[in-house]
Amino acid sequence: MSFKAVVERIRKDVEAYQSETRSPIYLALNENPYPFPEELIRQCFESIDPSKVNLYVDSPSKEFLKELVDYLSTDSWRAREEQISVGNGADEIIYVLLLMFKDLSIYVFPPTYSCYEIFANALGVKVNKVPLRGERIDTKTLKGLLNEDCVVFLPNPNNPTGHLFEEEEIFWLLKTKALLILDEAYFEFSGKTFAPLIEQFQNLAILRTFSKAFSLASQRIGYIVANPSLIDAYNRVRLPYNVSYLGQTFATIALRNKRIFQERVRKIIEERERLKNALRSMGLKVNDSKANFVFVYLERERTERVYRALLKRGITVRKTEFGLRMAVGQPKQNDLLIETLEGSL
Repeated sequence: MSFKAVVERIRKDVEAYQSETRSPIYLALNENPYPFPEELIRQCFESIDPSKVNLYVDSPSKEFLKELVDYLSTDSWRAREEQISVGNGADEIIYVLLLMFKDLSIYVFPPTYSCYEIFANALGVKVNKVPLRGERIDTKTLKGLLNEDCVVFLPNPNNPTGHLFEEEEIFWLLKTKALLILDEAYFEFSGKTFAPLIEQFQNLAILRTFSKAFSLASQRIGYIVANPSLIDAYNRVRLPYNVSYLGQTFATIALRNKRIFQERVRKIIEERERLKNALRSMGLKVNDSKANFVFVYLERERTERVYRALLKRGITVRKTEFGLRMAVGQPKQNDLLIETLEGSL
């Protein structure tokens, strides 16, 4: 096959990731509604070592890795450096893991994070889809299918619905021996993590990001926590120096000032609960999201009507085949969202 044929096959078969024009109130990508604090931006630039800007800086740097260890550790568990690595956003980590395990059976449970399938398609990796039953994993269908030749990608809280899976479901998956990639992108908003279980289960890997709770989506910083052997293999496949010196500086400063972000997370959670209550009072089916967004189940026709009504007011949310996902904005943005929804139903 010629290179031209390869190019044309990719253009034909691989879906392009499409960004969209931002409306005045953009609630489609689950970004943090609050900008990175100006005082911390000053700290970041004051701490930059000019002699490092022209160099390839290790990722993770020693300083960043130390902060990650401290942040991950709990009262009953101490993370270790050899259990952690980083990526240019959690998305790059997902991409590398799909590359690593392309010859295994990949499973996802729709509705789920769309990039699992988008990245797999780009790599020519087949994805097996077993839809959720309600908001539960379909263990009846999966029984006998999952084993150590399988990899499961699962967001927890789920994306786009925002609900947490039950502990018994997570343990059921782990006991199948399949590698479970547990995507905890919204951990800070749920307070629920399974990271300490990497000591007990060699088939568990945790993904996290700085894009949501830490207002650093532009810097593309993610990290993976797993057993040292898996981390060593990951480091051999990922690109070297894959997180910039500037990005690591921002993330390090953020972790050293985590109380600022924890207070913001508290505010976002308060607004999330206010949004959920307001939407339920309109008679809408709203699940118990534990992320930084809310999800409304709607029929396809109603989804389209409400989506367009929001667009007319300068509000963009995420449209899915199951309904609408709406990131939690600042209070005034949420007020307009509620007002517009009330008028469109």
